Amino acid sequence: MFKDFTNKIGNIFSSKHIDENSLTELEELLLTADVGIETADKIINKLRNEKFSANFDINEIKSKLSKIILDIIEPYQGYLPNIDDNKPTIILCIGVNGSGKTTTIAKLAHHYNNMNYKIILGAADTFRAAATEQLSEWSKELGLEIITGIHNSDPASIAYKCVENTLNNDFDIGIIDTAGRLQNRSDLMEQLKKIYKVIESKNNYLNQKTIMIIDGTTGQSSIKQVEEFSKYAKIDGLILSKLDGSAVGGTIISIIDHLKVPVLGIGIGENKSDLEEFNAKKFIDRILKN
Repeated sequence: MFKDFTNKIGNIFSSKHIDENSLTELEELLLTADVGIETADKIINKLRNEKFSANFDINEIKSKLSKIILDIIEPYQGYLPNIDDNKPTIILCIGVNGSGKTTTIAKLAHHYNNMNYKIILGAADTFRAAATEQLSEWSKELGLEIITGIHNSDPASIAYKCVENTLNNDFDIGIIDTAGRLQNRSDLMEQLKKIYKVIESKNNYLNQKTIMIIDGTTGQSSIKQVEEFSKYAKIDGLILSKLDGSAVGGTIISIIDHLKVPVLGIGIGENKSDLEEFNAKKFIDRILKN
């Protein structure tokens, strides 16, 4: 992500002179890295007010830029849900079509499996037969139980069965997959609300967490996605997928700046182990790597 970002910053400030032209170039560079215009403006305005030494170099620019971005995102550095030993946890995974939900669920399951938690999966994406098959394959590979239903059956009923099995069979965690849906499909969004309410009805007996999976390569459209999904389910945090090798990572900065929603993790590959808890400092170090 942010390929050659540091080199391009170095080129902008190669004259060791900061003026409006160089700041405009830097803002354009931020925009190409999928930092939204309002957030890019905020970063540039803060940098404009910084005091630089007479013979500043690229490291000084990087240091100040790093601190400005860190101040924006670090307060919303989240963590993958902690599991309560006294109550099971249901993790509902939501997002638009093609966001990488099913693969991310496998990564989450692998993460908690390694911590020796007892896990059950719920395949509530009943619209796409391939999704159930994919999650079933992952359940076999990970040695986990799974609740499935017939094609086009009520996904809320699958969610309910997963919750009941979690509560009645001593599972620590239930992770529920849902169909990808566009935020402008009100019928599907109402269905998501129904799934959420099914889980919420059991909140006296469990901990409910809703994680939205965002395709990290989609740029600024992800902000609108989160805003719309938030109207139908309380989102506890985000996982950004597909950030392996992508030049589009600045959307994380804009999402946090606009929505103040915690980023819990990032997907950095297709393997089950390719999920990292989000670390703001590490993320910035990647952006501004030497």
